[in-house]
Amino acid sequence: MKAGIFFQYSLFSVLFLMSCKKEPVQNNWVPSDYKGSYKNIEYYESLIREYTPGIYQEKDIPEEIQQLKYGRVEIDFRYDGGALTYFMPLFYYGSMNKNDSDDNVEAPNFHFAVEIGHYNVIPNPVEYLFYTICTYDFPQYCRDTYWPVTPGQNYTMVIDKRPEAIILQLKQGEHIINIFPHAFFPDSIQMFFKDVTDYTEHNKGDSLKKVLMVGKGFAGIENGIHTFNGEISGVRIYQYIILNNVLEYELVHVRNQHVENQQVIYSMNDILFGSDKMVQMKYEFWPYKFQSGELIPNGSIHTVTCDKTTNNKSLTYNIKSGDLGFYKVYLQTFDENENIIGSATQPFEIWVYPKEWNFEFY
Repeated sequence: MKAGIFFQYSLFSVLFLMSCKKEPVQNNWVPSDYKGSYKNIEYYESLIREYTPGIYQEKDIPEEIQQLKYGRVEIDFRYDGGALTYFMPLFYYGSMNKNDSDDNVEAPNFHFAVEIGHYNVIPNPVEYLFYTICTYDFPQYCRDTYWPVTPGQNYTMVIDKRPEAIILQLKQGEHIINIFPHAFFPDSIQMFFKDVTDYTEHNKGDSLKKVLMVGKGFAGIENGIHTFNGEISGVRIYQYIILNNVLEYELVHVRNQHVENQQVIYSMNDILFGSDKMVQMKYEFWPYKFQSGELIPNGSIHTVTCDKTTNNKSLTYNIKSGDLGFYKVYLQTFDENENIIGSATQPFEIWVYPKEWNFEFY
């Protein structure tokens, strides 16, 4: 099992620093309007099951998956075209009529689906990759790559559901090709497997059952099970098991994903102490650059120790293009005698993406 960390929402104010120095205010900085904070919550990760293409009935779906609230799904696939005229499902979990041989009585009312397509749902056919959660045939949450998936390429789709937010990335190897920038239906962003299970259980009556499909699925508006054109070499579903540890730190006005050209006004808060104490940030930074439509590594890791600052004091930072990359942020608290009286055992993890992706956060 592998240890990690979460940052959980609570309604405060907004921002995060990517460096220790205050940046000069310029007219082109876009103020962040985020009103939450992250708290470092520890968790363990474990693989529940791997799936290959096929249709899996309820008995083949572990209870850990049916009740999964936080976790990660990884889908390895190659798309071979056809989504402009046909739905291409990679993954489906949700409801299905018990009489699954009769297309006319299928009832995929509640589902979590990943597909390439939407050719007859939106005005112009596209080959975007979509992640959608639906209830009563209505999408409660939907995100897409806003960029076509290239036929013949090998990809990994990552759906990483954490208490503070969801991270959706399309990768080729370790290269991040896309981050699913366009999000809708923000009120239901927290939905995952467990929510789909609950809806299905409460409404299944005599006719519905739960099913998991890889390389097959319902379009939601067309009868019949659709089949993916290409290859899905595997689907891995991981569980995050959260530990009930006492929380100490939060980054106020900071989210787990930011973009360049943002101005962030944030604070580092040790919840256990007041403003008479000092907090120091240390962070590890993996730099990236945005080149030819990809976010790719851009040099070696940087380790930075910032000056101590008053606990919960507001600070300002403007995120520049050179700040693109991945950060692991550690915090420590000091008393008036410079003694360490608090320390984050796990880092906060924060991505900074390029503004070209026009990322929207909820």
